[in-house]
Amino acid sequence: MDKKGFTLIELLIVVAIIGIIAAIAIPNLLVALQKGRQKATMADITSIGTALESYLVDWGFSPAPGATEITALNQSWFRPFYIKLLPERDGWDTVFAYTPGTGDMIDSYSVMSWGRNKIDDSMPAGQYPVTALVHFNNDIVYSDGRFTVFPLVKR
Repeated sequence: MDKKGFTLIELLIVVAIIGIIAAIAIPNLLVALQKGRQKATMADITSIGTALESYLVDWGFSPAPGATEITALNQSWFRPFYIKLLPERDGWDTVFAYTPGTGDMIDSYSVMSWGRNKIDDSMPAGQYPVTALVHFNNDIVYSDGRFTVFPLVKR
């Protein structure tokens, strides 16, 4: 017999090797996708915060009293004067929450993303570590010019 080709054993070994490589690569890819969404969300929140700070400098109070969603700022009096394009949704396609200041705190505000789980599970102000994929559920909160609750990658 002078036939050329691969034996069944050789093909099974190649398929097994490809399966092992895929089992290693796919979880890392999923984590990278979530990290990208998280970083994009934090960048969008920072842009919104910068626009709100500019508004506060001009007017002395936070815009849209009584608002609960960032869409309240998508008005002609806010956009395009303070921000050219207002991001309304986070990396997980949830509308950003917005809380303007009230009473004595009319010059304060908060912009929130509820994370991957899309649920308000607010924690006390501060940092919490992101150590595994499940931690992408944590909220991201930007208040008065800084992140008050945000993911911090543990080293």
